[in-house]
Amino acid sequence: MKSKIKIQLASKEQASEIATLIMLAMNHECCQNFAGPQHSLEDFHRMMTELVGMDESQYSYRHTFVALTGHNKLAGMCVAYDGKDLRRLRKAFFDAALRHLGQHFEGMDDETSAGEYYVDSLAVKEEYRGQGIARQLLRAVINAYGDDQPIGLLVDQGNPKAERLYQRVGFRHVDDAQWGGHAMRHLQYPVKCAWARADELSEKYHDEEWGVPVHDEQRHYMFLLMESMSCGLSWQMMLQRREVFRQCFADFDAATVAKFTETDVERIMATEGMIRSRRKIEGMITNAKAFVEVAREFGSFDKYIWSFTNGHSLLYPSHADRWVTRNDLSDRVARDLKRRGFCYVGSTIIYSHLQAIGIINDHRPGCFRYAEIREGCTVVKE
Repeated sequence: MKSKIKIQLASKEQASEIATLIMLAMNHECCQNFAGPQHSLEDFHRMMTELVGMDESQYSYRHTFVALTGHNKLAGMCVAYDGKDLRRLRKAFFDAALRHLGQHFEGMDDETSAGEYYVDSLAVKEEYRGQGIARQLLRAVINAYGDDQPIGLLVDQGNPKAERLYQRVGFRHVDDAQWGGHAMRHLQYPVKCAWARADELSEKYHDEEWGVPVHDEQRHYMFLLMESMSCGLSWQMMLQRREVFRQCFADFDAATVAKFTETDVERIMATEGMIRSRRKIEGMITNAKAFVEVAREFGSFDKYIWSFTNGHSLLYPSHADRWVTRNDLSDRVARDLKRRGFCYVGSTIIYSHLQAIGIINDHRPGCFRYAEIREGCTVVKE
C-alpha cells in the first residue's frame, strides 16, 4: 500500500539515517573502497553521520531534502548543492577521511562545477520504492533551486534504469564524464519558465508546444477551442482533457464541427470526461462556423491570424520581468474575432492564445526554450 509522503528539508537529528541512505546511493562496494582495508562500513557510516550533521559539508543536512511517511518515518533523501561551492564543501570530507580513516582524497575528480545546482546523492529505502518518491525529491530540488541555473547530476553508464528515471523527470544528456573510475553520463534539467514545473503534462506542453509558431489549420482550431473552453477554468484541465476534446470535436476539424447539430451537442454532453457546459459546447460550434468563414475570406485561418503581425513572431523585452495577460495586440485581435462572430474570445483569452501559437514568444529569457525559438522574432519595444 502506498504511503502518504511529505517532502521537507532535513534536520540534524536525521543524520544517521541520511548517512545510511547516502551509502546506499554510493553502493557499499564504493563505500568500502573509501574506507580502505583497515576500516569497516560501520566506520565509514560514523564518518558520514558526522558529515551530514555538520553545517558546512558536501553532505550536510542543510543541503538535504527528505521524504517522510505519514508516520514521520524517513523513506528517502536527496542531497544537492550549488556546483560552485563543491570544493569548499568537500574540504570537510577530506578532513574527516584523514581523521577517521587515515585516507587522503584531495586529488579526486570534481563531480560538478559552477553553473549548475548539483544532485549529489538520491536514495529511497527499498520498502518505499515504486511510489514515485525519487521523482518527488528531484522535483523538490528543481522547484527550490531551478529558477536561475540548470540542475545537474551524474549517472553511471551501466545504470540505464536510473537514467530513464531522470529522463522521465525532464533531465537531458549533456556530455559524458569520468568519476571514481566509472564512465558516467552528465545530465541536466534545464532552466525553464516556472509555471512549466507545476506538473509533467504542463512541462511537456511547455517544452514541446508552447510558443512554437503554428501554421496548421487543425492545430489553430484546437488551440482556439482549448483557450475558449478554458474560460474560468485552468489550462492544466484543458491539457488533461485534450484527447476528450479531440474525440468530441471531430479531431479539431473546424469544417466538420461547423455542421454539428443538436444531436452532436447531446453526444458531446454525454461524453465521459467532457466539460458539461452546453453554452460552451454550442460556443465551440459557433466558433467553428466563424473559423470556416474567416478561412474562406483569407484563404486560411492561418493567413488571417498571422496578418496581425505581418507573419512575424513578436518578442517583448518588457515582459521579461513581469507576467502579462493582455496587450494592445490581443485587444485588437479579440475585437476583430468578436466582430466576426467568435465567442469566448476576450483579450486575456486571446493573449494566451497568441502565446500558445507562437505569435508572442513569452518564454522567460533564462528558459532554454527562449533561445531555441527566438530566432526570427521581431523585438517590440513598449
